[in-house]
Amino acid sequence: MTRRSSRRTGRRVLLARAPRRGTLIVAIIAYVFGLFGWLDLLPALAPFATPALAFAGGLLILGALLRDL
Repeated sequence: MTRRSSRRTGRRVLLARAPRRGTLIVAIIAYVFGLFGWLDLLPALAPFATPALAFAGGLLILGALLRDL
């Protein structure tokens, strides 16, 4: 008897793609606000610097992994 291979060649585990343009624009805006707050260029944005940078990074990661974001 012959053994069949249990490997599936048609299924990919991770399909990464470039984020959409809208996702990139929102992530860039959040990144710039976070950067200005972190560098104290706009003191009013300082409390929101870390969350804005984290939000921008999260959007870019999710946009690369999910198709409809």
